Amino acid sequence: MARTLLGLLVGSMRTTASSILAVTDLTSASYKLVSFAALIVGPTDGEVVLVSTYGGGGSRRSEPPASMRHNADGWRDRVEARLRQEGQLLERQRQWCADRGVRCRAELYEEGHWPDYVLQSAKRSRVDLILLGIQLTSGADQLNPTDVRRLAADAPCPVSMVRLPTLAAF
Repeated sequence: MARTLLGLLVGSMRTTASSILAVTDLTSASYKLVSFAALIVGPTDGEVVLVSTYGGGGSRRSEPPASMRHNADGWRDRVEARLRQEGQLLERQRQWCADRGVRCRAELYEEGHWPDYVLQSAKRSRVDLILLGIQLTSGADQLNPTDVRRLAADAPCPVSMVRLPTLAAF
């Protein structure tokens, strides 16, 4: 039954040029989400838009936290190194799609409230579907249900949550 529904979804999405936005956290598990988006779009005139937000889900932090003010230069160096690393990880996911003949674009946003960036990208790119990967774990990186509801309510297209394997499975 699930394969039949997946086949219907993929088949109906391919009848027109599809654009799918995949919200990636750059973990190995998020490749499942990227591959699902690539499967739906396929080598058509559609496009996968990968969106990732550097850092946590809080507000933008252009200044070091109080505990790091004594070493502001070291803090900035670490932030820039982490941003470069995340950019490289995002580029690998984009290249993974391209290697399979799927047009793909990647957007990495600095630390901020991730639903805002996803909504901006979705509206600007006129995507047909937003895929949001979730992992059923108990950890600090859990998605805030209020953010997910807001994303679903304000999105210009359907939002689908995709259950990802736990990181321990990799």
